[in-house]
Amino acid sequence: MTVLLAYDGRPNTEKALDYAIRYSINYSVPLYILTVVSKDQMDPEDPDESVREYMEAAQRKAASEGATVHTIIEVGRPGETVVEVSELYKCDTIIVGRSNRSSLDRLFLGSVSNYVVKNSDLTVIVVSGERSEE
Repeated sequence: MTVLLAYDGRPNTEKALDYAIRYSINYSVPLYILTVVSKDQMDPEDPDESVREYMEAAQRKAASEGATVHTIIEVGRPGETVVEVSELYKCDTIIVGRSNRSSLDRLFLGSVSNYVVKNSDLTVIVVSGERSEE
């Protein structure tokens, strides 16, 4: 068994990171932390410093709490890449954070969590972020 966390360092995925760490430890399963960047953003062989920083911080946090953790940086479309990587690493569960964007934003911009739920045959756990006041 393994668990994959879709992570981008933003606050809504910080809650998902905490949940994924607890899940990994409670079930004694390896945790794969995945971030997906666009081809225009960077080369995965030479990640942007900010991406490298938040991935290293997530890895340190998970390891310090006792999780067996691996980080992955991929280039592609986030939802599709999360599903592909979960299959590649033979994961049993995917954990994703849900953004605080409005329903209208998600309608036009799409949602990684919605894509993963609809397109993966695995168990998908969606961790909601704090609701923003509008």
